Amino acid sequence: MPADKDEVRPVPGVVVQADDLLTRDGTAAFLEADDRVELLPAEEVGEADVLIVLTASVSGKTLSLMSRAGQASGGRIRIVLVADHISEQQLALAVNHGLVSFLVRPYTSFSQILAASVEAHRGRAVLPPVLMNMLLDRMRSIQRTESPSGLLPVELSQREVDVLQLLAEGMDTVEIANKLSYSERLIKSVIQAVIKRLGLRNRTHAVAYAIRMGIL
Repeated sequence: MPADKDEVRPVPGVVVQADDLLTRDGTAAFLEADDRVELLPAEEVGEADVLIVLTASVSGKTLSLMSRAGQASGGRIRIVLVADHISEQQLALAVNHGLVSFLVRPYTSFSQILAASVEAHRGRAVLPPVLMNMLLDRMRSIQRTESPSGLLPVELSQREVDVLQLLAEGMDTVEIANKLSYSERLIKSVIQAVIKRLGLRNRTHAVAYAIRMGIL
């Protein structure tokens, strides 16, 4: 049964989608046995907090699945993608659809998928540095080729810009707090405030947005 809209689910509701039944059922069985998540049927994706997508190759069908999940959840769902590889263009599109984490399938265990799902619900991304750099390079390229007049106005404090810059460099919240001499709690608060104010999905999306707007 889907959770009541006024009821706060104690753990993230997770939906699993995969290319084949064996992968889907195996992942689902592992998650169902752990009390840190609540496994939901595919038809309740609109009520889910996290969507796990497992595929050998990312395709237009994969991206359409992500897009439909985002629409069904009102843009709220966070997506964990497990695949062999992903192109630069696919990565940029996937982030816009709600991608939070990417795991390389041949090197990923059920435990890592579970951990990434829990972290995704907390707003924390798992993205290999090479993919983060790929995404940032693409956003910078888009920003250079677009007219500044087409950019939306945005106001960020210097502290917010500093935090985003360090996120873009691959630092986590502890490292940023040490670098800027702030508490980790304050850094997390700054990041969440930026994400909420700009209507973004996650930290990766916030960094990409800042680059697109010419802030970084």
